Amino acid sequence: MPVPPPVGPGTAGTSVAADLAAALEWVEQFVMKPHGQLGRDGAVCPFVQASMKADTFLLESWTVEPDATVDDLVASVNLLADTFEAREWASRNQMLHTLVVVLDGLAPERFHLLDDAHARAKSGLVKRGLMFAQFYPECDERAVRNPALQVARSPVPMLAIRRMAQHDVLFLDSAAEWFAAYADRFADRYQQNAVRDPALKKAFAGAQERWGDRS
Repeated sequence: MPVPPPVGPGTAGTSVAADLAAALEWVEQFVMKPHGQLGRDGAVCPFVQASMKADTFLLESWTVEPDATVDDLVASVNLLADTFEAREWASRNQMLHTLVVVLDGLAPERFHLLDDAHARAKSGLVKRGLMFAQFYPECDERAVRNPALQVARSPVPMLAIRRMAQHDVLFLDSAAEWFAAYADRFADRYQQNAVRDPALKKAFAGAQERWGDRS
């Protein structure tokens, strides 16, 4: 299991270490565990355990200004994507590459701006074949198979990024440009009848009907 990185010079060491520990505990005790209300079998995130075993789950602390604006946070998201793509990884399996950053310093009353930053940055990252998510204590993101379950309520504000995967059609079927980026990478699997999950096949077919055949 990866060890949280050392605290860099000029940071509030005890606070950063505590936030990293809280983030890692949340990942281990919630994200990596099954949940009865998730709407499917398996862990809340099916990637994390394998990512940790491959030593490609990276947890870091990034400093942001307490009064960071949406523009500032979008810049952080784009830097996150650039950092992710430039990183040297322990495994060549790109599906296991995961970078999570705890946002140190952001004022709690500004946590909700992470939702706006996510909305603004998503299209650009999806075109690059990347998926990212925001997490904070009051985040209202819901499980895609059970909207009653709030799955992004972490103890500290965080951003996470990984490569687009087959199941992401569930997150990318509601906009033409998102679905186009997904279909560019995965349409052949549906054409070859290699996708077994009925929920994925239904989402893909529905998106094709709405946005046209992108295969």
